Amino acid sequence: MLDKVANILLNPQFVNFANNTKYTVTTESFFKATGRPAAIMMDKKVDKDTRKYAATKEGLYQALCVGIYLTMIPFIFQKYGFKFAQKLMKGDKDFPAFKNANEFLNYAKLAKMDLKERKGHKLLSKISDNLKANDEDKLTLKEHLLKDENPPRFPFPKGVIELSNLVGTVIGLAWIASELSNYILHPIMKLLGFEQGAKNSTKLNKQAETNSINLKNKKLEAVA
Repeated sequence: MLDKVANILLNPQFVNFANNTKYTVTTESFFKATGRPAAIMMDKKVDKDTRKYAATKEGLYQALCVGIYLTMIPFIFQKYGFKFAQKLMKGDKDFPAFKNANEFLNYAKLAKMDLKERKGHKLLSKISDNLKANDEDKLTLKEHLLKDENPPRFPFPKGVIELSNLVGTVIGLAWIASELSNYILHPIMKLLGFEQGAKNSTKLNKQAETNSINLKNKKLEAVA
């Protein structure tokens, strides 16, 4: 079972796909936070108040998603996913005893640089002096970085980090953001003067939902 998981994490296609996930999600959320409100405001078939309400709520929701992604992924899912994998793979030559995910990421950045660029780089100070790939290796990883044109690469820890990012993205954006929005967005919308009463709020919500559905239908028609 562990071998199958390892094969998936070490697969270059998986690593490349997952490596782009962080940037893809951040970029997508940014464009949603700006593009969707703009598209809503341009829909002249809906009255101005509803457009303002829907655009503001959509922009705030997407901003919440970006905030969740940028905070929860590195500080929770990535951190503890890496620690869990280290315990599982303790002593394995493919997973050296890095202090944490950040130390590995700093090492990975340095390993990709040219040898001349690595020497004297500020990230070297963030790599443990006594860290080795395994007990049989005569050189520390820092020495490999300073002497080797092609220092050891460790795709398994990289795969673990990206898998953690992927899992965190699904949980954070599909579940946590949705739940938090119920407690955060309404007070903010009320503070901004968009929700003056229960009846008005319900009406605007229904109109906003209709507007959102219309936008989706237009996209489907354009694709067809």
